[in-house]
Amino acid sequence: MALPFPFFDILDWFFTPAKPPRRRAWAGRRLCGLAGGIAGSSRAALRSDWSAVLAESPTDETVRTAMGMVVAALRLRASDIAKACWRPADHVLASRTLSNIVVAIPTVAVMVMLFRYQGCVGVLTNIESIAVVGAAFRGLIVLGRWWRAVAPPEREAPCRPPRRGS
Repeated sequence: MALPFPFFDILDWFFTPAKPPRRRAWAGRRLCGLAGGIAGSSRAALRSDWSAVLAESPTDETVRTAMGMVVAALRLRASDIAKACWRPADHVLASRTLSNIVVAIPTVAVMVMLFRYQGCVGVLTNIESIAVVGAAFRGLIVLGRWWRAVAPPEREAPCRPPRRGS
Protein backbone atom coordinates (compact mmCIF):
# COMPACT_ATOMS: atom_id res chain seq x y z
CA MET A 1 0.00 0.00 0.00
CA ALA A 2 1.40 3.37 -1.06
CA LEU A 3 1.15 6.52 0.99
CA PRO A 4 -0.81 9.40 -0.55
CA PHE A 5 2.36 11.52 -0.56
CA PRO A 6 6.06 10.72 -0.81
CA PHE A 7 7.23 10.06 2.72
CA PHE A 8 10.74 11.37 2.12
CA ASP A 9 9.37 14.92 1.41
CA ILE A 10 8.08 15.33 4.97
CA LEU A 11 11.46 16.38 6.36
CA ASP A 12 11.99 18.86 3.54
CA TRP A 13 8.50 20.32 4.06
CA PHE A 14 8.90 20.49 7.83
CA PHE A 15 12.29 22.23 7.79
CA THR A 16 11.72 24.55 4.83
CA PRO A 17 11.83 28.15 5.99
CA ALA A 18 8.64 30.14 5.55
CA LYS A 19 8.46 33.29 3.47
CA PRO A 20 10.02 36.23 5.23
CA PRO A 21 7.49 38.01 7.45
CA ARG A 22 8.68 41.42 6.22
CA ARG A 23 7.06 40.96 2.84
CA ARG A 24 3.73 39.98 4.39
CA ALA A 25 3.82 42.84 6.86
CA TRP A 26 4.67 45.29 4.07
CA ALA A 27 1.78 44.04 1.92
CA GLY A 28 -0.56 44.25 4.91
CA ARG A 29 0.48 47.84 5.63
CA ARG A 30 -0.01 48.81 1.99
CA LEU A 31 -3.46 47.20 1.91
CA CYS A 32 -4.36 48.93 5.17
CA GLY A 33 -3.33 52.26 3.63
CA LEU A 34 -5.47 51.46 0.58
CA ALA A 35 -8.43 50.67 2.84
CA GLY A 36 -7.95 53.96 4.67
CA GLY A 37 -7.88 55.82 1.37
CA ILE A 38 -11.04 54.11 0.17
CA ALA A 39 -12.85 54.80 3.44
CA GLY A 40 -12.29 58.53 3.02
CA SER A 41 -10.87 61.42 4.96
CA SER A 42 -13.92 61.66 7.22
CA ARG A 43 -12.96 58.33 8.79
CA ALA A 44 -9.44 59.15 10.01
CA ALA A 45 -10.15 57.57 13.40
CA LEU A 46 -11.10 54.32 11.68
CA ARG A 47 -7.83 54.40 9.73
CA SER A 48 -5.80 54.71 12.96
CA ASP A 49 -7.83 51.89 14.56
CA TRP A 50 -7.15 49.67 11.57
CA SER A 51 -3.42 50.42 11.78
CA ALA A 52 -3.44 49.45 15.46
CA VAL A 53 -5.28 46.20 14.74
CA LEU A 54 -2.84 45.39 11.95
CA ALA A 55 0.15 46.05 14.23
CA GLU A 56 -1.23 43.62 16.83
CA SER A 57 -2.12 40.82 14.40
CA PRO A 58 0.36 38.00 13.75
CA THR A 59 2.44 38.27 10.59
CA ASP A 60 0.72 35.25 9.04
CA GLU A 61 -2.64 36.98 9.26
CA THR A 62 -1.71 40.53 8.18
CA VAL A 63 -2.63 40.17 4.52
CA ARG A 64 -5.94 38.47 5.31
CA THR A 65 -6.78 41.08 7.95
CA ALA A 66 -5.85 43.91 5.59
CA MET A 67 -7.99 42.42 2.81
CA GLY A 68 -10.89 42.36 5.26
CA MET A 69 -10.25 46.04 5.92
CA VAL A 70 -10.34 46.79 2.20
CA VAL A 71 -13.68 44.97 1.90
CA ALA A 72 -15.04 46.89 4.90
CA ALA A 73 -13.89 50.19 3.36
CA LEU A 74 -15.61 49.33 0.07
CA ARG A 75 -18.82 48.53 1.95
CA LEU A 76 -18.62 51.83 3.83
CA ARG A 77 -18.14 53.73 0.58
CA ALA A 78 -21.06 51.88 -1.05
CA SER A 79 -23.20 52.79 1.95
CA ASP A 80 -22.25 56.46 1.52
CA ILE A 81 -23.20 56.33 -2.17
CA ALA A 82 -26.55 54.70 -1.35
CA LYS A 83 -27.31 57.40 1.21
CA ALA A 84 -26.50 60.10 -1.33
CA CYS A 85 -28.78 58.46 -3.90
CA TRP A 86 -31.69 58.28 -1.44
CA ARG A 87 -31.64 62.03 -0.66
CA PRO A 88 -33.67 63.08 -3.74
CA ALA A 89 -36.06 60.17 -3.26
CA ASP A 90 -36.62 61.12 0.38
CA HIS A 91 -37.27 64.69 -0.71
CA VAL A 92 -39.93 63.51 -3.18
CA LEU A 93 -41.50 61.19 -0.60
CA ALA A 94 -41.67 63.96 2.00
CA SER A 95 -43.43 66.40 -0.31
CA ARG A 96 -47.06 65.96 -1.30
CA THR A 97 -46.66 68.16 -4.37
CA LEU A 98 -43.62 66.32 -5.73
CA SER A 99 -45.12 62.90 -5.08
CA ASN A 100 -48.31 63.95 -6.88
CA ILE A 101 -46.19 65.11 -9.82
CA VAL A 102 -44.38 61.75 -9.86
CA VAL A 103 -47.76 60.01 -10.07
CA ALA A 104 -49.29 62.42 -12.60
CA ILE A 105 -46.52 62.61 -15.21
CA PRO A 106 -46.50 58.91 -16.25
CA THR A 107 -50.29 58.73 -16.09
CA VAL A 108 -50.71 61.76 -18.33
CA ALA A 109 -47.97 60.46 -20.65
CA VAL A 110 -49.91 57.20 -21.15
CA MET A 111 -53.10 59.17 -21.79
CA VAL A 112 -51.40 61.40 -24.37
CA MET A 113 -49.83 58.42 -26.09
CA LEU A 114 -53.16 56.62 -26.33
CA PHE A 115 -54.92 59.78 -27.53
CA ARG A 116 -52.30 60.41 -30.20
CA TYR A 117 -52.41 56.91 -31.68
CA GLN A 118 -56.02 55.86 -31.05
CA GLY A 119 -57.95 59.05 -30.34
CA CYS A 120 -60.65 59.53 -27.73
CA VAL A 121 -61.96 56.01 -28.30
CA GLY A 122 -58.53 54.58 -27.43
CA VAL A 123 -58.37 56.59 -24.22
CA LEU A 124 -61.88 55.49 -23.20
CA THR A 125 -61.31 51.82 -24.03
CA ASN A 126 -58.00 51.74 -22.15
CA ILE A 127 -59.07 53.74 -19.11
CA GLU A 128 -58.37 50.73 -16.88
CA SER A 129 -54.76 50.63 -18.06
CA ILE A 130 -54.38 54.33 -17.36
CA ALA A 131 -55.80 53.82 -13.87
CA VAL A 132 -53.38 50.93 -13.27
CA VAL A 133 -50.40 53.13 -14.21
CA GLY A 134 -51.52 55.82 -11.76
CA ALA A 135 -52.27 53.29 -9.02
CA ALA A 136 -48.90 51.57 -9.49
CA PHE A 137 -46.99 54.81 -9.08
CA ARG A 138 -49.14 55.81 -6.12
CA GLY A 139 -48.44 52.40 -4.56
CA LEU A 140 -44.71 52.94 -5.06
CA ILE A 141 -44.96 56.29 -3.28
CA VAL A 142 -46.81 54.70 -0.35
CA LEU A 143 -44.34 51.82 -0.21
CA GLY A 144 -41.40 54.22 -0.32
CA ARG A 145 -42.85 56.29 2.50
CA TRP A 146 -43.31 53.18 4.61
CA TRP A 147 -39.89 51.73 3.74
CA ARG A 148 -37.95 54.94 4.41
CA ALA A 149 -40.17 56.04 7.35
CA VAL A 150 -40.80 59.39 5.68
CA ALA A 151 -44.09 61.17 6.12
CA PRO A 152 -45.28 64.34 4.45
CA PRO A 153 -46.36 67.20 6.71
CA GLU A 154 -49.90 67.10 8.01
CA ARG A 155 -52.48 68.91 5.96
CA GLU A 156 -53.74 72.15 7.37
CA ALA A 157 -57.43 72.54 7.97
CA PRO A 158 -59.07 74.86 5.47
CA CYS A 159 -59.94 78.27 6.83
CA ARG A 160 -63.69 78.80 7.03
CA PRO A 161 -65.27 82.22 7.06
CA PRO A 162 -67.23 83.02 10.23
CA ARG A 163 -70.94 82.32 10.20
CA ARG A 164 -73.32 85.21 9.92
CA GLY A 165 -75.71 84.29 12.68
CA SER A 166 -73.10 83.77 15.41
